[in-house]
Amino acid sequence: MNIIKRLSLFLLTILFAFTSFCQSNNYEPTHRYSVNDLKADFQFLRITIEKTHPNLYLYTSKAEFKSFFDSLYNSMTMSLTELEFYNLITLLNSKIRDGHTMFLPSQEEMNYSNQKDKFFPFYVMISCDKLYVNMNCSPDTSITEGAELLRINGINTSVIIKQLLLRQIRDGYNSTYPVWILTNYFKEYFGFSFGHPELFSITSKTVNMERKSVINALPKDSINYFRNAKYSNRISLTDKNQGITLNIDKQLNLARLSLKSFDREKLNSIYRQDFDSTISRMFNEIDSARVDNLILDVRNNQGGDFEPGRILLSYLLRQPVRYLFGSKEAKTIFPQKNSFKGNLFTLINGGSFSSTAIVCSYLELTKRSVFIGDETAGNKVIISGDPIDITLPHTRILCEISTEKYLIRNSDNNGHGIKPDYHITPTIDDVISNRDVTMEFALKLTQKIASAQDTRYHKN
Repeated sequence: MNIIKRLSLFLLTILFAFTSFCQSNNYEPTHRYSVNDLKADFQFLRITIEKTHPNLYLYTSKAEFKSFFDSLYNSMTMSLTELEFYNLITLLNSKIRDGHTMFLPSQEEMNYSNQKDKFFPFYVMISCDKLYVNMNCSPDTSITEGAELLRINGINTSVIIKQLLLRQIRDGYNSTYPVWILTNYFKEYFGFSFGHPELFSITSKTVNMERKSVINALPKDSINYFRNAKYSNRISLTDKNQGITLNIDKQLNLARLSLKSFDREKLNSIYRQDFDSTISRMFNEIDSARVDNLILDVRNNQGGDFEPGRILLSYLLRQPVRYLFGSKEAKTIFPQKNSFKGNLFTLINGGSFSSTAIVCSYLELTKRSVFIGDETAGNKVIISGDPIDITLPHTRILCEISTEKYLIRNSDNNGHGIKPDYHITPTIDDVISNRDVTMEFALKLTQKIASAQDTRYHKN
């Protein structure tokens, strides 16, 4: 299975498992596992990680890892619930720093949560370590969109964000991916770490006015109902529009190509699109239109299969490039005869992960594109992938552990992805007004460059 598909399934589990009405059987979330059972699970996980992960000591030394493993093991002095244990082992993410290695609560816990639990009824935005209301998906209207949330049940939101980010996956020292994940799955991860209270006592702030509200927690189906009723115009993670879209504006001398995924199976099953034929047809259209500017939008594209990324590169590169050399996926990518040869502008953000980040890395390496937006989630030099899945014997916690490493380019690894040439970050006001400021900037930039090129042409 490809490097991202398993991860996509895990995130889909977070998003949808709570809405699939599976039987919870006799699962009891308050059950406490003995110290012996917890230590057995932890040792099983530790041995598997140490034997399997190919880049375990890339960001944390072996000695430091041993010390950290030992400290977690020695901290298990009393019985814990599954989620208490989950919050302990997810601290490993801050040391492993691999976006393809991750942990989730057991399927039994998630099925139980689907039937029994209630959730924080807001979609949020995290910006500069502050928490803002994106969508209020409850019948209570006392907290408006755009309000800053200061405290939830007496806990400062800065503390909540810090605790959740500490346990979140990422590649290297990247911070955009964990923020992107929590922005999209806040209520789920909040439940993992802070439980599922019936009520939320919330202190919020609009302009300079603070107010306190008590909001009922809601089941997932109720949250979805209010979201659909109140925000039908908002773009959804599960938007059923095409996965690959192309818009050509000959008057502006511009094409816009958007790719939501490189996962062939997802594109086929959800969007009814075949990647290869769709991309071939679209680049034929771009070539026939003879436009000089192309905006490539890979924001929120978490990757997929290797081959679609290679195919896309073949339509964008001006020169051959060696792809993932030294690995089983190594190939030389040659430009297509009808490859796009004009100005390329690539839109990126914290959801641009895995094979998407690989594509962006080669576009940067060959100086092929101007990048606009926020840092890609995936590392631009080296990544881990091809994870195996394991289930811890006693707690049944689900784990994904990378088994392969891939060298993208032969350069120093600073632990970051592609950083944009133009850093554009939407504000909460942009988000709630459904304004795409990154695309707006890209459109203005393309016209500015086109105008400058026309001026040089006329001068000659």
